[in-house]
Amino acid sequence: MKIQYYCLAILASIVGGSKAPASNAIDTTKLSGNISLTLEKGVWKLWQEKPTYQNITIDLACDRGQCESEAWAYAPQFNQDVDHQGTVEVTRLDNVWQLKVKLKIQSHPWQKTPFQEADYIIELIPHQGKLIGSYAGRFNNRSLSGKVSGTTALHWPKPIANFQPVRPQEHPRLVFRSDELPALREKAKTPTGQAILAQLKQTLARQTIYYEGYVPNGGYHAAGYCFLSLINENKQAAESAWQIVENSMKTPGKRLFEQGPIVAGVAIAYDLCYNTWSKERLKKVTRWLAGQSVWLLEGDTPKRGWNSNDWSNWNARARSAGGLAALAILYEPDEFFSRFIDVRRLSKLAERRIARYLITAVGDRAFGTEGDHYTTEPWVLSLLPYLQAYRNVVGKDLVKGSSAEWFLPQYMMRIVERGNELAVPTYGRSRRYAGESIFTVGMGTVPERFLPGVKWVFRRNFGMEGNKTFGISNPYEAAFVLKGYREDIPAKNPGEILDRVLTDERKGFYVFRNQWQGSKDFVASIYLKRQPLRGSWSFPDVGSFRIWGLGGRWANPGVSDKDGQWTDENAVVIPDARPWNSAQPTFFVSNKNGSGIVSLRSDDNVPENSNSPVGIGLVRSFAVDYSGSSGAPGLFAVVDKFVGSPEAKEFQNKIWVMNTEGKVTIEDRTFTIEAANGATMKGTFVTPSQVKISYEKTKSGGKILATGGNEFFVVMTVQKGQAPPVKISGEGLDAMVRIGKQTVHFGRDRIFLGVF
Repeated sequence: MKIQYYCLAILASIVGGSKAPASNAIDTTKLSGNISLTLEKGVWKLWQEKPTYQNITIDLACDRGQCESEAWAYAPQFNQDVDHQGTVEVTRLDNVWQLKVKLKIQSHPWQKTPFQEADYIIELIPHQGKLIGSYAGRFNNRSLSGKVSGTTALHWPKPIANFQPVRPQEHPRLVFRSDELPALREKAKTPTGQAILAQLKQTLARQTIYYEGYVPNGGYHAAGYCFLSLINENKQAAESAWQIVENSMKTPGKRLFEQGPIVAGVAIAYDLCYNTWSKERLKKVTRWLAGQSVWLLEGDTPKRGWNSNDWSNWNARARSAGGLAALAILYEPDEFFSRFIDVRRLSKLAERRIARYLITAVGDRAFGTEGDHYTTEPWVLSLLPYLQAYRNVVGKDLVKGSSAEWFLPQYMMRIVERGNELAVPTYGRSRRYAGESIFTVGMGTVPERFLPGVKWVFRRNFGMEGNKTFGISNPYEAAFVLKGYREDIPAKNPGEILDRVLTDERKGFYVFRNQWQGSKDFVASIYLKRQPLRGSWSFPDVGSFRIWGLGGRWANPGVSDKDGQWTDENAVVIPDARPWNSAQPTFFVSNKNGSGIVSLRSDDNVPENSNSPVGIGLVRSFAVDYSGSSGAPGLFAVVDKFVGSPEAKEFQNKIWVMNTEGKVTIEDRTFTIEAANGATMKGTFVTPSQVKISYEKTKSGGKILATGGNEFFVVMTVQKGQAPPVKISGEGLDAMVRIGKQTVHFGRDRIFLGVF
C-alpha cells in the first residue's frame, strides 16, 4: 500500500467514512507553530534478544507548512537521556502534508556507540484540531510503518524583537551584554548601586568558601569578584577570582548534583572576567567548561544518584548549569578547544531539557512537583541565570509564554513578612525555600506587568526602604540584582497587580490571600497533588492545607524528614493504609476578596495485601472566608467525607491532623491556638460529636489530633480578642453552622457559605 493511501485509510477509519475527506487543499494556517509528531513504534531495540518498539516524537518549527530544516526528536522509552538531532524537508503540500525526516539516533549518551540513521516519510492532514496520518521508514536495518499523531502549539521559545546577535568573543554576555556595561557602571554610582556593591563586598569578606558539600560556592565567589573587577575596572579582584576558579576546577563534585553549582559559578566568572584574564587562562577555562557541559548534558549513571527525569531537581541543576557553560563558550575560537565540540548542539540540548522541565516539573502557575525546597534551589543556583543568559545569547525567550512567568508572582502570593524574613508556608522536603534569592536572581525574568508588585515587596524589605542588602546572600547575585532592579518602574502594592486567589490547575494548588500589608496578612493554601510524577521527591500531602494570618501560623507544615511522614501534613491519616497518591478537583469558586471554596476527590486507596476488594477514597472540601461576616477576619472550614469502604477494618482508625505553632488548649469539641502576639484560632468539630482531641509536641511546635468518627467537619476562626460564638443545628455532615452573620454547611460534596 502506498503511504498516501495508508494515511487516507487511517483518516477514513477515524472519521467513520468510506471516503477520505482529503481531496481539498490543506489550510496551511493549521501547520504553523511548534509541531510535535509522534510516530507509533518509530524506533526499536533488542530486549532479551527480542525486538521491542518505542514511540518517537519529532519536534518541528513551521510556518504555514514550511519548516526550519533542523529537526529534533525524543523517545523517552528508548532512552530518556538522549535527544536526537536531524533534518526535515517538506516534499509535498497540497491535499497532504508530506515530510522527509532524517535523524541520527543515539542509543546512549555516554556509551560511545555510533549514531544510527533513521529515515521517515510522513504524510499528514489536519483533523479536528490535531494532525493525523502515517509514516513509513527504516531504522536499525528494519522497515517500519505506522500511525502518526501530531499537535501544534504557539512558537516557543519566543524570538526577541530587534535582537543583535552575539559577536565571537563578545563578553560579558550571560547576565548582561557588553553594550549594557557603561550604563551599569553609571548605575553602580547611584545610592542603589552603592548599596549593592557594599553588600557584595561584605558577603565576599564574611562568607566562607566551600569547595565541597551539596552546594559548592567557590565559583559563585569568583563571579562576585569578577563582577567587582568589571564594574570598578579593578584587575586585583579578577586575580582573586582566578585563584578561586582554579581551586574550583581542581575540586570536582562527587556527583552531577554537586558539580552543577561549581560549573554555573565558574561559567559566570569566566564571562565577567573574560576581558581581564590572559589568553592562556581563557583557553584553560574554555576547555574545562566544554568538558563539563558535555558531562552535565549527557547525564550520569543512577549508581551515582543521577535522576534523568525531566521534572527532577537533578535535571534542573545539571542541565541549566551545562547550558550556562555552553552559552559562555559559544563562538569562542577553535584554538581555545583541545578537540572539536559542537557547542551549539550542547546549547540546544540544554534548551530542550529545560523546556521539558518547565512543562513537567512546575505547573501553569509555577508550583513545583517536588516541593518548595527542591524547586527553588535549582532555580536560584543555575536555572534563573540560564534563562537570562539564554535570552541574551540565543535571542529567544524561554520565560515568555511559559510557567516561568509566574515563578516570582506565585511566591508573592504566598509570602508573609515576619521580622526580617519573607516566610512561606511551604510544601515538600525540608520545609524551606530559597528566600530572598528568588527576587535577587530572578527579578530579570519577571514580565513587566508583574514588576511593580515585585518591586514593592522587594524594596520595602531589601531595598532602600528595607535593610539595604538587596537580598544578596551569595556573591554572584550582585550582578543579577544590579541589572534586574529597575529604577524606572514604579512600585505598586501587589493587590493592584495580582488577583487575591491563585490557581495552579496543572498541579492542583490553590492559594487564598486577603491583602499585602505586612505580618498580619492572611494566606491559606491547599494542595491536591493533581499530577503526581514518578521518579521524583513526593510527599503524602494530598489535600494538605496551610493557614497563616494575624501573625500566627495556625495550620503549619510539620517537621519533614527524609521520607516524609503522613502525620507531618494537615490531613486525615489512616495508620493501617498508605497515603493517597493524587486527587482531582470537583468544585472551585473564588471571590475577589481572596475567599474561596475548593473540593477534591482522591484516588482510591486499596490495601496491597487485602483479601477482599475494599478501598477508600477521600472527599475533602476546604473553605476560606475573608468577608468578616463571621465576626472574625478569617474563617476556615474543612470537611472530610470518605467513599468506598470507610468502615472496613483496614480503614476504621482515622486521625484528623493539623500541625501548628502556637500554644494549644483543648475543651470538649474545641481547640484554641494562641500565637505569641495574642491572636487566636478557635476550632470547633461539628462532627464527630463525640470527638476526642489531643495535642502532641513536635520539633516545630505541635500537632492537633482528633479521632472518634468516620467523617470530620471542622470550622475555625482567627481573631484578636474573643472568638465569635459557634451555633450548630443538626448533626453530622447535615449540620448547619452559624457564626455571626455567616453560615456554613456541607452538601453535594462541597462546603456552602451563606455570605460569599
